[in-house]
Amino acid sequence: MDDLLEARLKRWWCDRPVIRTIDEAREFVHDVGFAVLFGGDRPAYPCLREISRDDEAEVLSTGMGADFEAMWGWKDELPARGQAWLGRFLGNRQTLISPDLLADLYAYPGEPDDFTRCGHLSPGARDLARTLLLQGPMTTRALRASLGVGSKESDRYVTELGRELLITGYGCDDSGPGWPASVVELTSRAFDVPGEGDREARDASAAARFLDTMVEAAPRELQRAFRWDRDRAHRAHTRATPA
Repeated sequence: MDDLLEARLKRWWCDRPVIRTIDEAREFVHDVGFAVLFGGDRPAYPCLREISRDDEAEVLSTGMGADFEAMWGWKDELPARGQAWLGRFLGNRQTLISPDLLADLYAYPGEPDDFTRCGHLSPGARDLARTLLLQGPMTTRALRASLGVGSKESDRYVTELGRELLITGYGCDDSGPGWPASVVELTSRAFDVPGEGDREARDASAAARFLDTMVEAAPRELQRAFRWDRDRAHRAHTRATPA
């Protein structure tokens, strides 16, 4: 293991006792700012599953460990409490983002119709956001029925809106048949966005948070993580890096 990866894993709580409560999960997300739900063979970002994994946990009737079931519940409840944004963001993976970092990253005025200001949304994604605007938080199952689309199309629209941080996971609904259905909501109604300051100041703040969590990182890593263009990433990195 190289020195940077070792330092990152320590920063990402991997040297601490396994977390077991939603309050610990909230503290983790607020400390690191962003975390994917599941990592990979080579860790790239903080990961909620890795720090909650308990190989000695009871195996439940579902076939899943109690540690996994707990983590799966936290990822729904934290957004419902307004304590973390949830959506596909970092590397197109399910990602939790702390409210303060979300406020820095959010690119729109903070109105319920923010999606109308995003010029590159597909018609389907725009229709999904408009449905949420008119109907309020909805399950993905209800959205599919309302839009008359299948799960693949719906998932694509949800992912598209999530990349722009325009919608967020917002808990789940277990009142219907089968597995509980995920609920989604407009980010601007679920969180206090955007943050204070102009775009350049908020970019610098987000970059500083990223650099702290990653221990050290090049502008290209910032560009890749936040989907910024090269010039924007370099400007923010420069402002966030001590002279």
